Amino acid sequence: MAARPVQETIVSMPEPPLSEADVAAILARAGLTLDSDQVRAILPGAVILRRLAEQVRAPLPREAEPAVVFEAEQRR
Repeated sequence: MAARPVQETIVSMPEPPLSEADVAAILARAGLTLDSDQVRAILPGAVILRRLAEQVRAPLPREAEPAVVFEAEQRR
């Protein structure tokens, strides 16, 4: 039986979920006043941080829980 060829999947980067105006508003709420060039420089990092925050907030499957059992009383 011949092996199936491996298909390469090309994943394109999704459109950034944050716009320049969104980042400027977030920075303004934090009390930072930056010009548009500075906001544009921060935008790629803000997109990455947004994605990381979504991953952290995602619920974990039951299998991800540690297998350690905590006992409050110590045995001697």
